Amino acid sequence: MISIFIPIRSGSKRIKNKNFRNLPNLKFGLTELKLIQLEKLRNIIKKKKNFDFKKLEIIVSTNCKKIKSFVKRYSWIKLHERNAKLSTDDSVDELIKEVPKICSEKYILWTHVTSPLFDQYDYFNFIKYFFRLRKSKKILSAFSADKIQKFLFSKRKKKWISHNIKNRKWPRTQDLNELYYANSAVFMASRNVYLKYDNRLCNSPHPITTDLNHESGFDIDNIEDFNKLKEKILYDKKFKFLQR
Repeated sequence: MISIFIPIRSGSKRIKNKNFRNLPNLKFGLTELKLIQLEKLRNIIKKKKNFDFKKLEIIVSTNCKKIKSFVKRYSWIKLHERNAKLSTDDSVDELIKEVPKICSEKYILWTHVTSPLFDQYDYFNFIKYFFRLRKSKKILSAFSADKIQKFLFSKRKKKWISHNIKNRKWPRTQDLNELYYANSAVFMASRNVYLKYDNRLCNSPHPITTDLNHESGFDIDNIEDFNKLKEKILYDKKFKFLQR
């Protein structure tokens, strides 16, 4: 019923070998951690008697030889060997067009190894909430997001985008517009959305806020982020299962 699609491209520029760079107790770093989380997700879903979406197809799409070799250890993962055309810095739009051909299930959940704090419970809760919203609000797609309610100014538009100053120049922060930014942990939609919009989301997607308390939307973007994750793996109880 659900295809989980994980693109892992080689050639990271800001952090060398970012996707498989060694982490404490994780020889293949971010990729190994993400596969552990997804295996735990599979086990959670198998145990849920009243969960309607038990069938998971998990696909890793990569052009990296080391990742290919590592992924082949997992019998439950489908490997998509990405060609050079789909592996450039600006090839995301082209890859999106290929995803419905790569994934065989009705719904597609696109995720990244660079969201290491988005774990099995976050995936399960996101999926459950997505289908609940589909029934009640008829949404077509959703993305994981962090909510911002702060005074935001657009330099390009030369105006405040957080509020209308004609109504009130300095409203209370709780009265500001609710704005959301995609933290890139999850994009979820039906196959039909990909085919109709040539996109992983429809034109009016629904933001699903992630748990700020344990930073599930945290994204590895630079070496400082990577080092912060190292510290978390060593000292955060969340990663106690990795201790050997």
